[in-house]
Amino acid sequence: MSNTNVFEHGGKHYSTAENYIPQEIDLFSLETYGNWNPGRTWSRPFTSHPKKTPGTGELVTVGFEAKKPYCIVGIVSADGKELVHKLDLQLDQCSVFHDVGVTNKYTILVDFMLTLSPERVMKGGSLFKYEREKDARIAVIPRYGDADSIKWFHIEPCVSYHLMNTFEDGVVRGCKANATIIPGPEWGENKFEWFSRGFNFKKINSNNRIDQRVKEEGMLFTCVREWRLNLRTMEVKERDVTGTEYSMDFPTINADFTGLKNKYGYTQVIDSLASAESGKAKYGGLAKLYFEEANKQRTHDDGTVNVKYHWLPKNNFCTGLVFVAKPESTEEDDGWIVTFAHDEESDTSYVLVVDAKNFGEEPIAKIKVPQRVPYGFHGSFFTSR
Repeated sequence: MSNTNVFEHGGKHYSTAENYIPQEIDLFSLETYGNWNPGRTWSRPFTSHPKKTPGTGELVTVGFEAKKPYCIVGIVSADGKELVHKLDLQLDQCSVFHDVGVTNKYTILVDFMLTLSPERVMKGGSLFKYEREKDARIAVIPRYGDADSIKWFHIEPCVSYHLMNTFEDGVVRGCKANATIIPGPEWGENKFEWFSRGFNFKKINSNNRIDQRVKEEGMLFTCVREWRLNLRTMEVKERDVTGTEYSMDFPTINADFTGLKNKYGYTQVIDSLASAESGKAKYGGLAKLYFEEANKQRTHDDGTVNVKYHWLPKNNFCTGLVFVAKPESTEEDDGWIVTFAHDEESDTSYVLVVDAKNFGEEPIAKIKVPQRVPYGFHGSFFTSR
């Protein structure tokens, strides 16, 4: 199965999931052409979110497997024909990397200690386990460096599947929670009740901490986190740039700014009530983050940034948002936010198009689609030129 994300490289398109190597596909016929193995020297799965490097256009990926070498970083040439660099991270465990970040000079990974272990299964445990007692850390890797060149920065315990952007000056931004949806509840525990508790955010306090008096209540609350890494002193400064009012995930930016300093970011905003009642994540809105503007709703500087929201109608939920730049645009936010959406009352699906500059206003288009797009999938946009 290869259905987590779709990406383009070297003029071709690929579907990917963390359990297998990418599959080349035809976007129009959906025909599968076969496995993609650049230079016939890559034989392991891809991360779901490989990134193109600024300037060179090379593709950076990471692949993990439950056997040594556990995690390998790969760099694919801009034309997609050759694997130009491969690095064994030399980890002692198989860590899960759903995303990867890039800057002009570095590759960035967040190892939050979600591990994969068949040996654990043989002993009666779970295949996946969030090992919170171990140190979460961020790897900063010179683009063509070896294992000795990696700098590891220890950070507060967290779960971070998705990176929003990374760029020089040691800035890493991503979505962060206090617990992970994988592997989910313990064996024998009611799955619906576990997720319902996780999406009940009433017990989140002003410091984004869970009230431990209520077991796992609100544990899946997700905010946007910023880590600032000092490559000289190895110090880390952390802050949440979004507050506790709304939980948000599935971040995106203008792809032209991947690996470069950016002003704006976009996320899906969870409907906590609908999610708690259904026991699964439902996103009822979109958010635009202004990283260079302080939160105008705060009477004091708490480090959060200004955020604008676009809300879907009641019982409408979205999935797979993406930023689409307008042709010949010159400003970072001159474009559209495009996402699939589903109206649960009429059981109809549509593509929602929002003007990124006029974010809180009515959508500029709703395009009905003939088939339901399930919640939780990532979205991508490609031109036909």
